[in-house]
Amino acid sequence: MIEQNKIDHCIKAIQNRLNDPNMDIESNSHVKEGYIKALEILKKKIYRYTGSGIENLSNTQSRAIAILAVDFVSGECSEQILIGVPIKNE
Repeated sequence: MIEQNKIDHCIKAIQNRLNDPNMDIESNSHVKEGYIKALEILKKKIYRYTGSGIENLSNTQSRAIAILAVDFVSGECSEQILIGVPIKNE
């Protein structure tokens, strides 16, 4: 499992992404949903897909972001990959 300071840094980076005004446009709703779930995963340090709630997300893109968060906690994914999901501009 990854160190707490790296998790904390990633949480802040995701919160910054969620504060981007473009995150509130409809075409980014799935990205936003995925990042909200990713925050939950990071805060709870969930490192397994089972029981993470990923299956309850609305679409493939949301689930993919959440899976990247689980992989990050497990040390299988870099922060850059997790926070690098593109968002659309207005």
